[in-house]
Amino acid sequence: MPDLTISSTLHESGRVLALDGEIDMATETRFQEAVTEALTTQPFGRVVLDCSDLRFIDSSGLRVLIRALKAAKEQQALLVIAAPVPRVVQTLRVTALDTRIPVYSSVAQALAAPQAAN
Repeated sequence: MPDLTISSTLHESGRVLALDGEIDMATETRFQEAVTEALTTQPFGRVVLDCSDLRFIDSSGLRVLIRALKAAKEQQALLVIAAPVPRVVQTLRVTALDTRIPVYSSVAQALAAPQAAN
């Protein structure tokens, strides 16, 4: 059964959630809780989803991203995706989420992005 590990690290310019594994129906709730907590503790800040070790995301995970984007806008926070693997990039492109959530090639770039990017 696929699993998901999420680690949270606070940086000077925002919180990074490192996602390792797969986001699907079995892990959707854990992902939702982690993103919600990160956005709640970073109001007017930045939350970076480090997807370098995320192997798969399905429609349930995409739903969480859409909800997280809405919550980030309500809190005037910046939600960005960093270092997605090609399979995740393709999913974001096909669904056009990459046009709504900024995608950066590295966590460092995501942390350095202008706050007005969202």
